[in-house]
Amino acid sequence: MSNEYPGSNAKPLEVLDLADAYSRASKLLFSEGQERVALSIAPARMCAIHAIELYLNAFLRHQGVAPEEIRARMHSLAEPMFVAKLQLRKKTARHLEVMTAKREYLISRYAPDQAREHTELTRLTATLKEVMAKVGKHLHRTSSTGSSTVAIADCHRTFIPPRLGCR
Repeated sequence: MSNEYPGSNAKPLEVLDLADAYSRASKLLFSEGQERVALSIAPARMCAIHAIELYLNAFLRHQGVAPEEIRARMHSLAEPMFVAKLQLRKKTARHLEVMTAKREYLISRYAPDQAREHTELTRLTATLKEVMAKVGKHLHRTSSTGSSTVAIADCHRTFIPPRLGCR
């Protein structure tokens, strides 16, 4: 049995594939939840937030950041490097900062009494869609292999839950 932290040896494109899986799970869960019942979409929200974090982790891994440094970030989604290198929109960058400051990752997992404090679903899905697209484009533009290319392209076209639309 190894003392290595799980995922320490994962390649950036493998982390990207995992992010895609969580993104697809969030889409499915959003379609099953009731938008006006905060707790019914908590699992979908959790999957979406986790997908965003995984996309950003894949980007960091691709940039050569050590897994230990990524874990030390403690679910922080806000970092100037993301905005600069991924060319994220100001609204998206601000949303990443707000989600980190409000600790939405933890609220979605453990605090049903704070479920109404989350950002709007349209903002969350727009952030996920943009981070997914920019990280996928960046990794595939700068990588010689591309096992996730088709999955990313398909996911971009179909992410937004039908009932929620996109602004």
